Amino acid sequence: MKSLILLITFLFITNSVFAQLWIVDPLEPIYPDKNDLKAYSTKWKTDIPKHSIAEAHVLLKLPIGDSFTVSASKNGKAIENVWSALIDVPVEQNTGIDSRTEQYINKINPYVVRRAPFRVFEVIQPIKKEKLTVASNYTALRLAIPFTELKEKKSHIIDIVVKTSSTEYKGKFIVKVHPVQLPKLSESNFFYTNWFNLSKMESRHNITRWSDAWYGMLNKYAELMAHGRQNSITLPRELFKYENGKLYLEKDKMLRFINIFRKNGFKYFEAPHLMHRGDNDDWGDSELKVVLTKRRYYKEEGKKDVAVLMHQIYDFVKTNNLENNWLQHIADEPTAVNAKCYKDIAKQIKSIFPEIKIMEATNDRDGLAGAVDIWCPLINDFQENESFFREREKHGEKVLVYTCLIPGGKWLNRTLDMEKLRQVYFGWGAAYYNTNGYLHWGLNQYYSNPFEQSVVKHPSPQASANNFLPAGDTHIVYPGKDGPLSSIRFEAHRLGCEDYDLLQLLKLTNQKVYTKLVNKLFRSYTDYNLSIEDYRKTKKKLLKAL
Repeated sequence: MKSLILLITFLFITNSVFAQLWIVDPLEPIYPDKNDLKAYSTKWKTDIPKHSIAEAHVLLKLPIGDSFTVSASKNGKAIENVWSALIDVPVEQNTGIDSRTEQYINKINPYVVRRAPFRVFEVIQPIKKEKLTVASNYTALRLAIPFTELKEKKSHIIDIVVKTSSTEYKGKFIVKVHPVQLPKLSESNFFYTNWFNLSKMESRHNITRWSDAWYGMLNKYAELMAHGRQNSITLPRELFKYENGKLYLEKDKMLRFINIFRKNGFKYFEAPHLMHRGDNDDWGDSELKVVLTKRRYYKEEGKKDVAVLMHQIYDFVKTNNLENNWLQHIADEPTAVNAKCYKDIAKQIKSIFPEIKIMEATNDRDGLAGAVDIWCPLINDFQENESFFREREKHGEKVLVYTCLIPGGKWLNRTLDMEKLRQVYFGWGAAYYNTNGYLHWGLNQYYSNPFEQSVVKHPSPQASANNFLPAGDTHIVYPGKDGPLSSIRFEAHRLGCEDYDLLQLLKLTNQKVYTKLVNKLFRSYTDYNLSIEDYRKTKKKLLKAL
């Protein structure tokens, strides 16, 4: 009898060591090899507004090779289609202290969540089969309860059960729904765009452009972008044509493209750059060239090309009631070298289409004053030169911010070795600085298989051997078998966009509380509160204040 008791005790202890369940805040980084489990438990609570999503991560430690099932229920009734597996991806190098990766200037960046190389859970893959198999030391799942399951204005208890062949593990996810209406995407005041690569979509999903299957896949991407609160999309460059010496727009295709995104709540449509620095990307040339015809603006009838295109754009916009939705790019990241040419082009465009809004990711400032309606500087450029941008706002111009492979260190960005709160705080930063939104170049700009490689060589032919794009800079969503997959970073950024819209509601009714809550978490793009607990408490206060 004593031996039997010892055996049962041994099996219980062994099982508790090798098989456990924790419910984890989605903003906490979790890894397939090792995790700091001290702060996690089998119960977790969150606060959300109406029409948002209740989300939690479930971390499991089960023997590798074991099979298991997972379920969620409320009041004894199962909730279907709410589970996803979290897939881990590699982080081969850490983000640099200033930009790119640490290799670029060979300096250690202490502001990362973990030293590379490592793998981190990132990709959200909806679960379609009943049984799952354990493949690594830790298994991670995402539970996302839609508002349709949480209609009542009260607390909801979601029971979580994981069953293996020998035992089961339970957890409780408690959701408090506050009687606060999250604005619809079409009503959002936060501008948010990620540049979308159609060619990558086509190659990853094996579809042909402009086919019915292509439009179907396009709608799936639009749905995911809209879910993430993205509300602006760049129009395909190929809809702006130059053939047989003639410039024209593919109007029917353009309208069908736009209408897919309109249906999903998008507000803004960005026309691609008319000009560029040339095929050799010559940053030292003061004269911009027309992208379609390759002609130089001053010397080779580039002015005439711009006029032809802009007259057609004007007609299309007016015909389709897009006056408040059309944004025009001229040339990406104009500098002091080509600023005069840029301003001349802007003046010509306004002479044809006076109401048009010119938007640009900018490198220069003074040289472009008066030419740009919507400025989009890097966050470090904005923060270090805030007085300039405040002066431009006095002229009716607006300011967004962007990040890319720059900046690194403590700056907010979206790379894989940064805290997820940094993505959330793009919304809080916009509230603090009263800016209007955020731009990133990488929705799906893959240069490799994103499941297998996160750090890629800088694509520029002039890039040095130690010039890499940081982990995840090229993408924020992933190509799934049947459509795009979200990521933990994308969902964190969504949360920040939602927070921005909620904060704007509070600002209208109680400026004092608004300021107090924002200052609790955010003071600058390099000075913010990294306590997830403080963020959750402040979010709860925001919802209560509303």
